[in-house]
Amino acid sequence: MREKLEDAYLAWEMNVADRMGSAYCTWKNRFIEKFVEDEEGDSNMVAVVVLIVIVIIIGGVFQEQLRTAVESVFAKLTNFINTAP
Repeated sequence: MREKLEDAYLAWEMNVADRMGSAYCTWKNRFIEKFVEDEEGDSNMVAVVVLIVIVIIIGGVFQEQLRTAVESVFAKLTNFINTAP
């Protein structure tokens, strides 16, 4: 199955390359080389993922306290809105 997909992709790529000429192949090769060699955003992505994991863990540990705090804030807000003149 994988071989058929690879063959179909190569056939499509050759069809596109034939239609667009060598500009497509040049662009594709430059894009792939730049994508493979570029490592500029990797550390930022890792940092964001680590922060998200930390927030999820903290949320899980303090789930009951957070729920109580949010309910308290919304209760006060509802009370304030209902007693407004």
